Amino acid sequence: MPSAVCIFQPRWWTQNYSKKGRDGVSNKSTSPTHIGLNALFLTDGTHTMDMLSAVTSGFGMAKRHKARTVEEAFDIHRSNSIDLIILDCSTEEMNGIEITRRFRMEFEGEKSETPILAVAGHASQVQIGHYRDAGASFVVAKPVAPGILLQRILWLAKDTRDLVNTPSFRGPDRRARAMGLPAGIEQGRRSTDLDANVSEIAGQNLDQSKIDDMLKPVRVNLL
Repeated sequence: MPSAVCIFQPRWWTQNYSKKGRDGVSNKSTSPTHIGLNALFLTDGTHTMDMLSAVTSGFGMAKRHKARTVEEAFDIHRSNSIDLIILDCSTEEMNGIEITRRFRMEFEGEKSETPILAVAGHASQVQIGHYRDAGASFVVAKPVAPGILLQRILWLAKDTRDLVNTPSFRGPDRRARAMGLPAGIEQGRRSTDLDANVSEIAGQNLDQSKIDDMLKPVRVNLL
């Protein structure tokens, strides 16, 4: 299965966040305030656009491109260097899952690899699965607090998942959840996230004869 090397290590991360001593969350200097992040916002209405703008206003992004139609968003993406796409679309006319899939499949090269952060009003496990199957990098449930959204953006910046590229799917490797935390992240968001540290070996490995004995068929008398 062909894949790219890495889905998201953009210039605004490698130039500003990779310096030793910065944790990417607590230090104010590690917000996207002075790092040249170009983001594209696509929402299904004026109210949702205003809310998204308000949430990200303190991030100090270099440029926030705002699109109110899919066609406008595609035009902006084609003609600009976009580091992050944030979607908040949940109507029949503007279905966020389908729009995510189109961003992945209708662009080529780096344009198809741009991280997509989807904001969903009802982020059930089923809906999150649909977004992932469409190629979304991250799904955030409403209501969205500025601190939470910033943490998710920084999480994406440290994400080193391969980009899977097949005729039916293009997006981050969906198997990444079982591979532990991204580099630089010490604690997961969920209680089920794997620890970044590997434990010591508990005992000696079984020799081949013992493994063979475990796999031998055993005759059982059924009463």
